[in-house]
Amino acid sequence: SNFVFLIDVSGSMASEDKLDLLKNGFKYFVDGLSSADRVAIVTYAGSAGVVLESTPGNDKSKIKKAIDKLGSGGSTAGAEGIITAYKIAQENLIAGGNNRIVIGTDGDFNVGPSSQEELVKLIEEKRELGIYLTVLGVGRGNINDAMLEQIADNGNGNYEYIDNLIQLKKVFIYDYSKFY
Repeated sequence: SNFVFLIDVSGSMASEDKLDLLKNGFKYFVDGLSSADRVAIVTYAGSAGVVLESTPGNDKSKIKKAIDKLGSGGSTAGAEGIITAYKIAQENLIAGGNNRIVIGTDGDFNVGPSSQEELVKLIEEKRELGIYLTVLGVGRGNINDAMLEQIADNGNGNYEYIDNLIQLKKVFIYDYSKFY
């Protein structure tokens, strides 16, 4: 599998039921990776950035260190993050493999081409290339469930809502096969 974790690190993700919860979940995810899998990490806040280039799944300590370094702050350039994540997924495409972007966000896209229609169009274009999308919504309060579910559906993926450790373990450990 070729995974790109796209993680929202904007200011709205600062509470422990958001970014901290996701970081723990992605570390659980890493435990299930094999040497044949690859992971890259892209973050977005005021702009998008690549935190970890595509790395073999058996280099678990390197991947977990990159996850541990994530902190939150700034506005939410979600669309730029999605574009960057797809670019990396495409560069590392595994023909006939599982190519998937896993977004972790509270759903607050407020910078860049952020209309739901524009995002859906982009995601549909990339789906045709064999790159799918799983969306993980976190936190309580301003989460935009409808938009997150729509982009997951259009990305040939699934949408999961996580707001506590029990749900986190359900998604990242017990339902791990949904990522494949």
